This record gives sequence, structure tokens and C-alpha cells, in this order.
Amino acid sequence: MVYSQPVRIDRVEVDGYPLIKYHGFIASNRTGGLVAANGKIDWMCMPNFDSAPILASILDRKRGGYFSIRPRITDEVYVQQYYKGLTNILTTEFVKEGRTILRVTDFIPTSEYSTVNFPEVHRFAEAGKSDVDVVVEFYPIMNYGRDEIRIRKEGDGYLFVSQKKSIGLVGNVPFKKKDGGVYSIFNLPSRSSQWFIMLYNVRHLDRITDYKSYERMEETSAFWKNWVSQGNYSGIYGETVIRSALTLKGLFYEPTGLMAAAPTASLPESIGGDRNWDYRFAWIRDTAYVVEALSMIGYKREATKFLYDLMERIQGDGDIKTIYTISGDGETEETTLDWEGYRNSRPVRIGNKASDQLQIDEYGSIVNAIYYFSRIGGLINSYLWDFVVSLLNKLKTLWKEKDSSLWEFRGPPQHYVYSKLMCWTAFSRAIEIANDLHFSAPIDQWKKTADEIKRSILMNGYDRETNSFTQYYGSKYVDASLLRLPQLGFLSLSDRRLRGTIKRIEDELMVDGYLFRRYLNDDGLKSRDNSFLLLSFWYVEDQILFNNLQKAREIFENLMEKSNDLGLFSEEVDYETGEMVGNFPQAITHLGVIRSAIKLSVEYKKNSRRVRPGDIL
Repeated sequence: MVYSQPVRIDRVEVDGYPLIKYHGFIASNRTGGLVAANGKIDWMCMPNFDSAPILASILDRKRGGYFSIRPRITDEVYVQQYYKGLTNILTTEFVKEGRTILRVTDFIPTSEYSTVNFPEVHRFAEAGKSDVDVVVEFYPIMNYGRDEIRIRKEGDGYLFVSQKKSIGLVGNVPFKKKDGGVYSIFNLPSRSSQWFIMLYNVRHLDRITDYKSYERMEETSAFWKNWVSQGNYSGIYGETVIRSALTLKGLFYEPTGLMAAAPTASLPESIGGDRNWDYRFAWIRDTAYVVEALSMIGYKREATKFLYDLMERIQGDGDIKTIYTISGDGETEETTLDWEGYRNSRPVRIGNKASDQLQIDEYGSIVNAIYYFSRIGGLINSYLWDFVVSLLNKLKTLWKEKDSSLWEFRGPPQHYVYSKLMCWTAFSRAIEIANDLHFSAPIDQWKKTADEIKRSILMNGYDRETNSFTQYYGSKYVDASLLRLPQLGFLSLSDRRLRGTIKRIEDELMVDGYLFRRYLNDDGLKSRDNSFLLLSFWYVEDQILFNNLQKAREIFENLMEKSNDLGLFSEEVDYETGEMVGNFPQAITHLGVIRSAIKLSVEYKKNSRRVRPGDIL
């Protein structure tokens, strides 16, 4: 197991909010939550990722609700977190004078049976070699704090009951009620332990032994370890790849097979700013990365289920939506809460207005996903192929429309070059699939459309003066999404226009040699944009394609330092302070980790066959 670096407990929080980097992620096959290094669970949605949170103090320290376990005396106490082996079971240790005084282990019960739901969090508190006074505080909320809660003692705990729902806390220590929650201060003798269990929507509480916490922990540990064992990655950065894979698996909602982009909502991309979005949904464009990355390291089951379940959802709706609720029950309509926001970052948004946007690149993303799926031997049956044909039938006219781009601009739609590029990719990849798998298809018509799209991009999306492709037709700005140009086969790697575009992105959007702003133009938001980490992983892939292998590896290893000590990544980092910002942990960043690590590993294996003893790679 890898331990995080100890940090003083009083440095975990700033302005009453634990820093994003000082969090671990616990998950089941339905939901997940954040556990801060000071022992506070400050984000947890129950029973699903897209349900209303019952703990949300990360978005409002006073009204959001939390569940905390910590030593009573915290002077000169240091904290560190680690995962128990290859699992998503998280341990937080409180250390004083070099000795562990309290250890708290957190998990959400998880089993191989996706229909078996345990909307519970089990917390195991263990004393070290000496007695320790422990403080437990439990302050849940319902319906974003709008619903009145009644508290009543029952069994070995307390029930928090609203008009529609209930939340239970079980713990075999004396609690007192205070300000809408309960707390306990008790002595935990040396080498002894106590379980605490949070349960969603239960009607009554029993003895704490009835919840079989030890058995649930063993089942959960076995589930994660068995899942990891199904992978086949044996390249470099193995530990990093496995932790990213475990994080991604933790973001899957097993009943539908869809993956949440992140378990959180409204964590700001800029501290104190307004770039605060709800990411507890599935985005179509993530599909290609999920399918390719997980398939390449042996998790073809998840990739297959995700792809086919997504196809079924799209066919049921009759069209591609920008985002999908992962459970099928959640709402995408965007509203704002009258909450303080993480470190005074407002507004706090729930739901996502981008669900109403047209983002044409997603058609190309899903066809690109199917292309990669076919390349690794995935099941492409007649239904999936019929789905591809249907998509292209619509895209043959839709590609001419303006859209809101992958960056989900909330201003007027434009002819974004990246969107057109992905439309071209859809037809190009479909032709390759048809030829490789001998499917019948209107290939001549597809070639004609692909050529028409390409001519449109070259004529309208390229600026001769700057020798680069632009953000949208008629724009003078460049966009970092065009870092994908080398990866899609649109132009040869030696083409001066492709090289000029990458050079301009480096000159205008790159920070510190490997971090990137997405764009420079005004997008209507007040706060500044920060460094979007996926772009840096795209840049790593570009350097591999340009045969700059040493540079690619150096950048990748610099990026690894942008994770927290648990190996978890946020969506962005502040390009001035290096602080994690945005929703966390972010699936697409971890997908970038896996893809880049795989491609680096493949290239190094190729080189290792050519080098002689004594050569330096």
C-alpha cells in the first residue's frame, strides 16, 4: 500500500473547507463520496450518484451536512490517507509524535451482484497503542437542506426522518442531539475499535452487530481485488494505471452501465469564481476514452456494457443527447442553490444546462469509440452496426449546423472546427470499420461526405496568416481542443498546417511547458479559465506520435505530480498555484492517464527491442 505524505491536520482546511487535494474517494457500484484527510465525509449522494446529497459541507460549510470522526485533541496531529491494497476502501490515520493514535477506515458495501444495493457507509474507528478521546459528529441533510428533519432514538442509533425519506446512524456509543444533528465524545481504549454506520432510507434501526460490518468489508475487499485481477496491463506506471482504473470503476453505475464524469457537483474551476458545474452525468464524448482505455487494459466487460447500454439509451430517446442521467431517474435541468459554495465560489449549480445544447462532436466521439472497440476485438453485431448507419444518416446533414462545442459555450453557436473535425472522423472511422469487418454500407456516399467536410474545414477553419486552424469559422483564436489533430488522421503528421496549429497552441495556450488553457477568447463567464488536465495528456500522445518519446515521458511524469498523494486527479489545476480545482475525482483525466501510460509503454517496449546494452533511453 502507498501512504500519502503526512500533513498537519490544521492545514487540511482553508476557510473552513478541506482542500480538494486532501480528499479520498470511496465508491460502490451505484454511488461514491469524498472523505477529507481530517476524517470528515463532506460529500455523499444517496442512493445514487445523481441523487440529492445527504452530506454536502464541501459546498456549504454551515448548511451542507457532514459526518466526522476525529481525535478530540488535534494539537500537533498529522494525518495521512491510503487505500487498503487494490481496493476503494480508504483509511485515514491520525498520527502524533510518530505514532498512530486513531485510524478510520471507510467503505461503501459493494458486491458482484449489481442488483443488490447497499446505500450505506461503514466507518471503522481503531485506537492505536494508547487510549484516545474521539469526537463523532453527524449532521445529514435532505433535499438540499430544504426538508425539515425529525430525530429520534432507535436501537443502537438515531433516525433522521423527513416527510419522504430517512437516514440512520448506528454506533454503540452515547450520542447527544444538537442543532439538527448528533454528536458523541467518548474514550476509545488502546487497541479497541468501534463501528459507525450511515444508512439511507431505512425504517428502523437494529443492534449494530446486525449490520455485519466485518463481513461487508471482506465482501467489498474481495469485489475490488477480483475486479483488478481481471485486468491484463503489464507495462510501465502499473500502479498509476491500476489506481486510475479503480477510480473509473468506482464511477460506473452498474445497473445502467453508464459512468458518471465525476461524483461531485459545483466544485469550482477557479476559486471564488462562477465556473461551477454538476458533473454527476454521463457525457457521450467520454465514451471513446472509456471504451478504448478500459479495453486496452483488459476490462472489456465494462467497455462492452457501457457501449451497448449507451446505444440502447440513445435509441430509446430517438436521438443523441449531450448528457445522460446515469440512473435514468435524475434530472438534468439546471438550478442554483442559495449556498456559500466551495470557498465562496458561487453560484452552486445542480443539474446541467448543457443538456439542452447541440454538441455535434459527440456523434464523432461515439463512432470513434466503436472504431476502437472493433480494433481490440470487441463485439460489433448487426444492431450496433445499424446504430452506426443511423447516426451517419443524420450526421450527413447535421454536420453543417452550428453548435456549442465540447467546451459547452453558453453564447451563440458557431461552426467550431473541432466539432467539424469529429464529424469528419465519424465518416472516416465508419468506412474503416465497414472495410475491416466486411459490413455493407454506402461507402461511396460516406467518402463524399467526409471529403466535403474536410474541404469545408480547410477552406473556412484554417488561417493562412497564423498557419493554424482556428477555434471556429471566421475566428482568429486558436483552441486547445485541436491538440487532437495529430491523433485523428485528418492530415499527415508532417503537414505544415498541423504542425503550425500545434506550435500556435504551444505559444499561446501552454503554461510551464505542459499545461494548457483551453482558449483565450471571452466565454461570458466572469472568472478565469484554468489548466484542463486532459489537454496535457493529449499533448503527451502528440509527442509520442511525433517520436519525441523522452519529452512525452517527462511531461507524463510532471503530470503525475498533479495528482494527490492517493493518485487521484481533479479536472483542472490552477496554473498559478498548482492547486487542484474542478470536480473530483474526474473520470476523463484518469482516462487520459491510462491512455498515455499505455501508449508510452508500447513505445518503450518497441525501443527496448532496438537498443543495445548500455544505451540510455
